[in-house]
Amino acid sequence: MNTDIRTFYGFRQMPFSPELKPEQMYLLSSMVEISEKIQFAIQNGMYFVVIGDVGAGKSTSLRYALHQLPAKSYQVVDLVGGQWSFIEMLRQFMSALGIMTRSNQPSMMLSQIHEALDLVYAEGKRPVLFVDECHLFAPDLYAQLHLISQRNLAKANVIPIVMCGQEGLFEKLRNPHARPLMSRVLDGYNLHSLTQDECFGYIDHHLKVIGGRATPVFDMPALIAVSQVSAGIPRNINSVCLLALQHGMEKGVQEISADVIRKVTRNWWEE
Repeated sequence: MNTDIRTFYGFRQMPFSPELKPEQMYLLSSMVEISEKIQFAIQNGMYFVVIGDVGAGKSTSLRYALHQLPAKSYQVVDLVGGQWSFIEMLRQFMSALGIMTRSNQPSMMLSQIHEALDLVYAEGKRPVLFVDECHLFAPDLYAQLHLISQRNLAKANVIPIVMCGQEGLFEKLRNPHARPLMSRVLDGYNLHSLTQDECFGYIDHHLKVIGGRATPVFDMPALIAVSQVSAGIPRNINSVCLLALQHGMEKGVQEISADVIRKVTRNWWEE
């Protein structure tokens, strides 16, 4: 499917892919602001929270922000949230640090993690914990996450944490279990949908910069329709545009109209 679309429309590479390198991303003002706020929180040993709807670009914004942290100064530890026990979370943490263990004792596992982090500090780097899908954690895990971060107050080695999740994350952070964690949250960002102009720019970026096509593919009514039916959610924009391109190719049409957008966004289960 991908190769056929590239050939039919003359794309250099497939547009609307969710797996773009940071330097290929359409740079939104929200991404720049999130990155700057994260850097400020990290520099001050604090936490930062990003919340937003499914597909709103939270993970993309985090990947961009992470890319802005110099590798010679920071070691990023990536975790993905889930219905983990404390031991399972520690195992994820250890795996991200390259630590192998057979222990199921939290105290032993924490000791090994702290030793590994001491080595990171000894190399002149600062560890930073990035947790995606953080809203999936059970309430008690937020208190335990805070304990990992506060590993060595005597040396002021507080590990900054960047948490990312859906709207429910904020409610979980207001839970009494999470009070110690919330007390160190310096700032946060509620990621909203793209405006119509941002949607137009996002589509244009994918078609011209990523796809490498010089001439328009979507007419203006089609662009407006994509903005409306996608609700400005980047993941939805990607899906609608790919479906429209596929439909246009099947019909031998080089320019996508609003009628095509209506056809590909119908409720297929109602047919």
